[in-house]
Amino acid sequence: MRQSIGEKLVTELFADINTHNWDKLESMIHPAFQSVHEDGARNKDEEMRLLKGLHLGEYSLSDFNITMSESVMIVSYAVTAQELIDGKSTSPQPSYRLSVFHKMDEGWKWVAHASFITISK
Repeated sequence: MRQSIGEKLVTELFADINTHNWDKLESMIHPAFQSVHEDGARNKDEEMRLLKGLHLGEYSLSDFNITMSESVMIVSYAVTAQELIDGKSTSPQPSYRLSVFHKMDEGWKWVAHASFITISK
């Protein structure tokens, strides 16, 4: 059960990013959201700006590892994609990500994210 919920949440996030479903994505992000990337930390608004400028293209998700309590779920996974972030290419090699979700009355909210992808300079 844990595996399917965590994979489903991450799969939905990536599908919404890829199809530019910004309203759904923004409604899924917790107000206290924070992410960390190679270039530093971002809050919810800063992350939305980053995602809106991301060109994802084809991608695959794999190697899910999920731990959870009643109200917190931590999902680590690998992403293979040729992304374009702020006009800069990323490595096509798999990179690991970590997403944290918090269960609320209205469902799971994305509260934290870490991306370990290398962006070319």
